[in-house]
Amino acid sequence: MVNQLSELSSLIKFRLINSVSTFINSNDWIWIITLFIIFSLVGIPLGFKLGLLRFEIAKISCKILLRTALITLIIPVAAEEAFFRVLLLPNKVEQASLVTNWLWGSISLILFVVYHPLNATFFIRNARATFNSFAFLTLAAILGIVCTIAYLKSGSIYPPVILHWVFVLGWLMGLGGYRRLHNQASSSD
Repeated sequence: MVNQLSELSSLIKFRLINSVSTFINSNDWIWIITLFIIFSLVGIPLGFKLGLLRFEIAKISCKILLRTALITLIIPVAAEEAFFRVLLLPNKVEQASLVTNWLWGSISLILFVVYHPLNATFFIRNARATFNSFAFLTLAAILGIVCTIAYLKSGSIYPPVILHWVFVLGWLMGLGGYRRLHNQASSSD
């Protein structure tokens, strides 16, 4: 048991160090841009169709905007990507088989989607209705797939963090997310 814990600890350390020390190259940027376009073309129209998204600029001060951008970079984005991608998925240098990547990618995706309603139930209670909605969970699943591909292709934490952060900020600041999470008055919900 002690040996297994030691091996698990070594694997976690290896994956964290590797993902943080692997920087974005030109091929990674191509993947980031491609995945951004794919998510934008699929997720945004779907979000509007399902009623989760609407064009709405958050009515907040510059100070709150900057604070929100910094906080969301750390929690949820970097923390979620470190756990759901870096710790759960084989790093590129591990040269895992396609089957192994598929298996761990599926497990990671299921946990990522399930995590959101649990997070709202226990920690972010004002997000409960949103985080439990079919529309939100569908977009979270698509985002999870995009971030998983970005991580598996690059072996770096930075591509999924960039993608996740851009979409979280876009949702909060321009697509009605800030109002939803802060219970601001709305004419139609």
